[in-house]
Amino acid sequence: IPGIREPYINDNAMSKVKDYGLAMHVMDIPSYDDSGNRLYDDSTGKPNINYVCNELDARNIDNNYAATYFPDVYVDDATNSRRVKVPASVAALGALGFNDRVSYPWFAPAGFNRAALDFVTNVTVRLNVSDRDRMYESRINPIATFPRLGFVIYGQKTLQINKSALDRVNVRRLMLEIKRIIIGIAQKIVFEQNTPAVRNKFVADASFQLGLIQVQAGIEGFQVIMNETNNTQEDADLNRLNGRIVVVPTRVVEFIAIDFIVTNSGVQFV
Repeated sequence: IPGIREPYINDNAMSKVKDYGLAMHVMDIPSYDDSGNRLYDDSTGKPNINYVCNELDARNIDNNYAATYFPDVYVDDATNSRRVKVPASVAALGALGFNDRVSYPWFAPAGFNRAALDFVTNVTVRLNVSDRDRMYESRINPIATFPRLGFVIYGQKTLQINKSALDRVNVRRLMLEIKRIIIGIAQKIVFEQNTPAVRNKFVADASFQLGLIQVQAGIEGFQVIMNETNNTQEDADLNRLNGRIVVVPTRVVEFIAIDFIVTNSGVQFV
């Protein structure tokens, strides 16, 4: 819902998306000036990074089905021959679409390979390194500006508070894709006889699909369980079949540390 920044509406949207479990909410957040006054679409003030971050922190959002980006960007409207300001979520959706076109949903929609915003002509505020770090602490994905390289989404955090694999957009989208695949497999055995052959078919089909994702660098390992260890006679009497899938997501590189040692004879790399 690009441009909708009201906390009440977005909190409700995040709750509904989490309940649905098969989507992610790309959220726009309000901006605030140096005096803490909220900026609207027709405001002329410049956003203050600390106020923006503090206001989002105060909302205490804890939801890995949502992610937010900052700041708003300018794009060219070729039809009307003018430059227009659009919400940050528009740039994020463009990066998500490009990411899925050139790779897979479980790749990070960030960085120059998949989130370089060549359609963006400017941003409402240019973030320096400390600004980006401050925003990332508040789980806001910054749209950064690099000289000669242009504009790029330089983060991929969800709005989950606790540190885990699901505090990253690519892992959340990986799990959404796996959910869709497994639902499709499970729907094909609903109302079938509860026999070992049916259970083995589910395990085989699920393992095949997860194996493809593993080959495509989405997961490092997985396990599919649907047997007597997680299905009892009581489950059978209730016409219920239980399955369990364990996956280990492939992590992405977000920080690179390189040590340089200067010696009398030159530079030594370690």
